[in-house]
Amino acid sequence: MPAATCVPDLLRARRAAAPDHVALAADGGQSLTYRDWGRRSDAIARGLAAEDISRGDRIALFFDNGHWSDYAVCYLAVHKVGAAAVPLSPRFSAAELTEVISHADVAMLLCPSDLIPPARLSRVAPFGDLEAGQPQDPFQAPGGAGDLAEIIYTSGTTGTPKGVACSHASLLAQDLPPESADPTSFLHAFPIGTNAGQECLRMPLRRVVTAVVLPSFDPERLCAVLAERRIRRLQLVPAMAQLVVESRAPARYDVSWVQRVTLSSAPAPPALWDGLAEAFPNASLWNAYALTEGGGARTLMRYEPARPGSVGPPVGRSEVRVVDEADGDLPAGETGEVWLRRVGTPRREYFRDPTATAAAFAGDWLRTGDLGYRDEDGYLYLVDRKKDIIISGGLNISPVEVEHALLGHPAVAEAAVFGVTHAVLGQEVAAAVVAHAPTDPRELQAAARKLLGEHKVPRRIFFVDRLPRNEAGKVLKRELRERFAARSPTGASPPRSDREAAVAAVWKDVLELADVGLDDDFFALGGHSLAAAQVAARLQDAFDVELPVTAVFEWPTVAELAAALGDALAEPSPR
Repeated sequence: MPAATCVPDLLRARRAAAPDHVALAADGGQSLTYRDWGRRSDAIARGLAAEDISRGDRIALFFDNGHWSDYAVCYLAVHKVGAAAVPLSPRFSAAELTEVISHADVAMLLCPSDLIPPARLSRVAPFGDLEAGQPQDPFQAPGGAGDLAEIIYTSGTTGTPKGVACSHASLLAQDLPPESADPTSFLHAFPIGTNAGQECLRMPLRRVVTAVVLPSFDPERLCAVLAERRIRRLQLVPAMAQLVVESRAPARYDVSWVQRVTLSSAPAPPALWDGLAEAFPNASLWNAYALTEGGGARTLMRYEPARPGSVGPPVGRSEVRVVDEADGDLPAGETGEVWLRRVGTPRREYFRDPTATAAAFAGDWLRTGDLGYRDEDGYLYLVDRKKDIIISGGLNISPVEVEHALLGHPAVAEAAVFGVTHAVLGQEVAAAVVAHAPTDPRELQAAARKLLGEHKVPRRIFFVDRLPRNEAGKVLKRELRERFAARSPTGASPPRSDREAAVAAVWKDVLELADVGLDDDFFALGGHSLAAAQVAARLQDAFDVELPVTAVFEWPTVAELAAALGDALAEPSPR
């Protein structure tokens, strides 16, 4: 079979080899064979063509993980009609969606009929309407390896979302080990629209495997699915891995089928590896390092106790440099900026931003913005960020963007946003605010939430009389991090009702605390978005009531959440 030149070529090869093999399965949702993946994407491609979508157009795909199989179908349909996909998800706020869609000059947005985006758009099409009645025979518009395939939007250092433009040739460039004769299965919970999520989407296209996707991350459900489906491989970011270890859920299920656990998207704490080895005793543990802008370039290693902090050597055609301020190569053991490339791979670019592209690349080398060093054997170690980007749960967050959101509130005179250490997420977002009118943290968080995705909203807001600055007027964020690093103590107010007691009990279980008070802030106690989702899910099950996934963010104390729960119970059931 000739070499693939575009992503749909991969699907055609897998469909020919194993048409009835289940390629994708959403936990609690649809499964998708290679045959169905091909037929349905052909039908939707025809529907897009009937709407005058053609080669070079950009199509936004607004889906959540619960619709992963449908997303995969639409993603291939966009490529088959010759257009480029712009994957988006509910983690984008309405303001962010509007900005991204405008910047990408999107011709149409596809979505499920039950997940209409909050932004105002001119052309929104439920994918089912395009698919209905269309023939399912093969469809492929003309195209080439150099055509734009997708744009992945990620926050940049200025706070403005940047779109990483990827050609088909760039997406196809990967160094893969030989394919096993025995098809395997892997599990992940990466959000749609992230580089990790996109790579997991293409894994079943590169080889015959079954990709299983969780609609949301929960350690208990993750381990249950590992046992139920006898999953052999598990893909996690370090924050998720730490939650799995701390939950002790692997001990309650048969996870002996897991042969490999791979961490990616963020540096892993060295202490995490021992816990993973105990949780998955039959699995080899792997650590990977890659960036959206880097394409197929990456490092990879099987965990070695002698190198607990390493992300490994470059693999395949990937290469790594560590350079000084003059872009000169540094010897082993010396720290500098990490540069990354994969030889022979087309360079990715920032869509419609040649200035940012020129700043990010030196020829075909990506300036990663990470600081690190190599040992004598070429293993890479990451030690810090060159810039102030906050990495929380594997997602990049621009402090400038958050500061701008806070400064839009009439009570805020000054704001400085910085990352503070978090035991699970690596970092969480904190802000020091100088106010010139009465306000409180909850009011500022609500205002920020209208402009930012939930993961960017500051979890901790501190009011100060002035911001520490150097002689040049630059805010000394290091001083703020040191000053506000300590975790807030738990309160002493006991629950006043059975409902408050139930909420407090769930908090204690999820956060592994001996006690919590009525007015304790969930995030000040070490909570985070993944734990907040667990709390909301458990309260929904316990009280048989609908709670929004943002419940803990909007009502982050025991008293507030219990009151909101009472309001939800008092509403007539829609069932």
